[in-house]
Amino acid sequence: MNWKDIIQNWPKTIALIVLTALLFWGHACQPEVRSLIYPSVKVTRPELQIELDSLIATAQYRMADLDQQEAFRDLIFQNALVVFETGTMNPAGIITLLLGLYGATRMVKDTKDRIVKKA
Repeated sequence: MNWKDIIQNWPKTIALIVLTALLFWGHACQPEVRSLIYPSVKVTRPELQIELDSLIATAQYRMADLDQQEAFRDLIFQNALVVFETGTMNPAGIITLLLGLYGATRMVKDTKDRIVKKA
């Protein structure tokens, strides 16, 4: 192929160059949206899916933590009701209450330690 052929077929040559550029652009430039966690950063679809999975996992962890706290609160209220209804102190109830308080304080301390380590 020489310059004479290119000059005679200039529309095809330009179309081929433009098509090649569009193919490279279409393949290389993935669509991006703002991040869920850092709105100033743009992310692609796989990165957005990772962020979404992370947010869902965090929400599930926090819901489980709330469930655990509510179960502990219910246990304390049940033991308090038994004490007030019967007027006697149940040793098993007191031991359960003390162990529950110990477990709650350990849970809070462990959570605090994990947060401090991450920071």
